[in-house]
Amino acid sequence: MKIRARHLVITLLLLIVSQGFFASPTHAQIRHVLMGYASLSSNQTPVWLGKEEGFYKRFGLDVDFVLIEGGTRGAQALISGDVPMIGMAGQPVISARARGSDLILVGGVVNKMNYIMASKPGIKKPEDLKGKRVGITQIGSSSYHAVMLALKHWGMDARKDRVTMLQVGNQAARVASLRTGGSDAVIVNPGLALTLKQAGFNILADFTELPIPYPQQVMAVRERTLKTDPDLIERILRGFAAANFFSLDPANKQRVKAVLAKYLRLESIDKAEEQYQSALKVLPKKPYVDLAGIASMIDFMAETDPLVAKVKPEDVVDHSILKKLDAAGFLDHPLKR
Repeated sequence: MKIRARHLVITLLLLIVSQGFFASPTHAQIRHVLMGYASLSSNQTPVWLGKEEGFYKRFGLDVDFVLIEGGTRGAQALISGDVPMIGMAGQPVISARARGSDLILVGGVVNKMNYIMASKPGIKKPEDLKGKRVGITQIGSSSYHAVMLALKHWGMDARKDRVTMLQVGNQAARVASLRTGGSDAVIVNPGLALTLKQAGFNILADFTELPIPYPQQVMAVRERTLKTDPDLIERILRGFAAANFFSLDPANKQRVKAVLAKYLRLESIDKAEEQYQSALKVLPKKPYVDLAGIASMIDFMAETDPLVAKVKPEDVVDHSILKKLDAAGFLDHPLKR
């Protein structure tokens, strides 16, 4: 009887295994996640590739995206719980943190100002911007802060030099504003440089060449989410880091360009060449937030926002998961299964 009972148990166990009850964790624990991103630009390259090349799914996530334009709206979406993580600019997180929010940065995508300033033909040098109108997304956005920092670097002041910031909207709207004469200059992604040159506009400045560290694209979450669901954040960061690594490999150029063409709604993959080169120029080898950029942004924001002066860079950044992955060798070889 004991032997028969033992055989019955073994048979039942084999049946359970054959039905997939002990499937691998990656497939058994697939989680659906809604992730946000704040702009239609090459800054989002690894965020998008994580989904399109299956890296998020490799780590047990079924990801959908929502475009939430503007860092302020992105911060609000995080605070309200609409999304657990969003790829956005760093300054809204600093501002929210100064006001008691628990927003925190867990990864860095672009740690410099990945913009160009395009202008009318008559504007040939920064000083020519005096008394002119510059098209940005909105006051408080990364485009706004980038222009203000660039003016400061050039020894100019928006108020004293009567440089008017026009809140035009997204990148397409800014380009349209320049073409129609609504703006004298606009700030846009470097991937549009050739197109704007061919249209007769000047490229007044390439902000990637300015010696200003800047948290233009970071991965933001709530501390509460990081503490209560660290597994989710780690899975997202694993997928993102793998996608970033994939993006930087020249062998994957056509696949990266295909994703850029899809999300930027370009006519063909070939049209994504400039956007691709723009991404390669700024994506880091390892997706850490540059603390020097956070410190620089805090100093700049504190000039007009006294609450920000009390914020320290380490208050805004939590690299605990990335450091864990780095120590395990994952960031050096994220594509190994």
